[in-house]
Amino acid sequence: MIPRDELEETFSPSPALRGRDLLFALAVILTLVAMAGAAVFFALHLTSPKTEATTTTSPSASSAASIATSTTAPTLMATPVAMRVCTDIPDGRLHVRFAAGDGSEVRGYLTEGETVLLASETETLQGEVWEQITSPIAGWVNARYLCPSE
Repeated sequence: MIPRDELEETFSPSPALRGRDLLFALAVILTLVAMAGAAVFFALHLTSPKTEATTTTSPSASSAASIATSTTAPTLMATPVAMRVCTDIPDGRLHVRFAAGDGSEVRGYLTEGETVLLASETETLQGEVWEQITSPIAGWVNARYLCPSE
């Protein structure tokens, strides 16, 4: 059997080892925080609405050449189409997803009878038609749960 004082010397950490462990733990924490920040940045970047940049030329007041300006404007439908959520389930709710398809993460919910505005995008996945909506929540819904608004 090992005497107690030898056992304590064998398993007690030295002060230098504690300092290295503390620095290592701090480095791990900082790395995790940086990775979480990057994940949030990319999640916001990938789910933000896209805009098109257009360049217009306007005449100047002087006889000099025209000045080119760049403006960013979203691409919009000429007339928004309103539809109504119709799940035919009392107090039913419809999933609004980040992308078309049942496998996409849920962004929010719509209630039975709620009015939505359609965007210009439509996708068909595995025989199901998905509509992109802009209001009240931007995202994608299965078209079979939409019906014309009255």
